[in-house]
Amino acid sequence: MTSITPIKTPEQIKKDKMFFHTPFFIAPSKSVFADRAIRFEELARDDASEWSAYLQLLSHVCEVQQAILDSQDWDFPAETSNLILPEANGEFVPQEFQECFAKFLDQLEQKVPNTVLAPLRALKPEQTQTLAQACLKGELNEQDKSLGPWLHAVLQIIWTAWAQELHEDDVPMVEQRSHCPCCGTQAVASMVLISSDLANLRYMHCPLCNSRWNALRAKCTFCGEQSSMALQGVDDAPAGVLKGARAETCDECRSYRKLFLLQHQQYADPLADDLASLAVDILTGEEGYQRGGANPFLLTD
Repeated sequence: MTSITPIKTPEQIKKDKMFFHTPFFIAPSKSVFADRAIRFEELARDDASEWSAYLQLLSHVCEVQQAILDSQDWDFPAETSNLILPEANGEFVPQEFQECFAKFLDQLEQKVPNTVLAPLRALKPEQTQTLAQACLKGELNEQDKSLGPWLHAVLQIIWTAWAQELHEDDVPMVEQRSHCPCCGTQAVASMVLISSDLANLRYMHCPLCNSRWNALRAKCTFCGEQSSMALQGVDDAPAGVLKGARAETCDECRSYRKLFLLQHQQYADPLADDLASLAVDILTGEEGYQRGGANPFLLTD
């Protein structure tokens, strides 16, 4: 009689992983936006400049994102690209977008001035559709750039909901590490983790679907060079966001991407801490490096 090996469930496969297994892909947590809201709140309190008001506003945005994420049933998308999720190239706008956009504005009404929301409420559905496509393409014109963070916040909710449904084994390892293996968006930053199993490992972070994926440290994610890498930071930075913020520079391609060391800032968030550590960008830009990885909430170039 032929014996049949039973098919293992994802949970059983996960238990069978090697003790020192390094996952390539990490799905966004169920509380990703709530955690980011708390971080924005903390950073706003610590910032003594006018920038604090914008960080506080983004904290409210993240609270609304989490509320919508938690209150809706999400259908995993049908295959629309060669990636795991629909590619965020502007060719596809989720069917949930219009509904989520309306909910987003309604819930923000209680948290932000009406003058901020009025231009968004004035948009017709076909206009928001066109603007969402331009937002995904990174092609918003100067007149519409101020709408970008709001549009992107809604798109973030949908792609993040999809990414949360993915398991580690759903996302195969890829050679290139600059762009998200799930939706194709360029990483906004990377983080060096401190949890016991993943301590000192670097994970890139997607600004759209909030997926994370592993990338070797000391290797440029733009050109692959390994001998020209360096970390730039603010000298003698006091305890605070700048203590853990670095620019990972490459002298071969003259590019850089932000990197955050959780050993110095345990609760750092790649989008929130990026906006609170612009001093690192200024110093690095003055040395002639070009930034890679756009933060959708950063309005200035």
